[in-house]
Amino acid sequence: MTGRENMLRAYRHQQPEYVPNGFRDLDIMDSFGERYFGTGTGDDWFGVNWTYTPELHSQTETPGQELLEDLENWQEKIKLPDLDSYDWEQIAREATAHWDRENRVSLCMLLNGPFERMMSLMGFENALCAFYETPEEVEELFAAITEHKCRYIRILKKYFKLDIIAFHDDWGNNQNMFFSMEMWRTFVKPCIRKVIEVTHQEGMIFEMHSCGYIRPTIPELVELGIDGIQPLQYCNGVAEIKKEFGDKILLSGGFQTQEILEWPGASEEEIRSEVRRTLDSLAKGGGYCALAPIIDGPVRAVVMDEVDRYGKNFYK
Repeated sequence: MTGRENMLRAYRHQQPEYVPNGFRDLDIMDSFGERYFGTGTGDDWFGVNWTYTPELHSQTETPGQELLEDLENWQEKIKLPDLDSYDWEQIAREATAHWDRENRVSLCMLLNGPFERMMSLMGFENALCAFYETPEEVEELFAAITEHKCRYIRILKKYFKLDIIAFHDDWGNNQNMFFSMEMWRTFVKPCIRKVIEVTHQEGMIFEMHSCGYIRPTIPELVELGIDGIQPLQYCNGVAEIKKEFGDKILLSGGFQTQEILEWPGASEEEIRSEVRRTLDSLAKGGGYCALAPIIDGPVRAVVMDEVDRYGKNFYK
């Protein structure tokens, strides 16, 4: 059984032959244009400026260069990307040239969902204030972003022929959500419902990527029809999520990344022990994929090896 067949069994709630290893069995791409991907500074296609930080191995919005202070007349200040202006055949040909369609599952991280896009345009504090100060404008902005995302999803299917859309929108820190569930239901949930519908219409798997504490949203995300959730950070009480929803959605991740895998003093045996603990907690019965995209370098190699070693006979 190929890694692709094995992973798709997990998404279909059939027991895999072994624990799917997302580090190896996924071809992952980030959505073109939604973020600057260089190692210096640069703009995305909304005009937001990003700066690469070596310590984070990632880009973040450049402080002090927000495009908006508030959402009054935002339509006059923000131009949505013209998706028809790109040569998608050429972009897809280059991006997928090294994909292994036979043995791997293809996944696109569709970056900057509605809240993250608003935050990138006006900063975190102003974005949270906008829910109170200009709620109608927030709804209008979110609707425009969602329509843009839905058009993009159709392009991604047509030209990239993807298996999975991982829709990216972070809603919490390690302890709390950034906003109340009432606000989430009013502003965010309608957007998620629509992108799920379009993703399924295009014949792709919908996986929700949301970092931080998002436990209150999970029952409603399941009702909306998500197929999977990642990175399922440990702060959400992953064992309880597995017990309640493990037969309905695929769980991806669940490692104690901040406490173990990213801890500078962690030994190899501590890392391997954390992999075994996570698989014992979340992989039983299937519906699980081992993945922690943020893990890199020597730690990543140890995690991959232990997933393969311990997961090989996990279901036997």
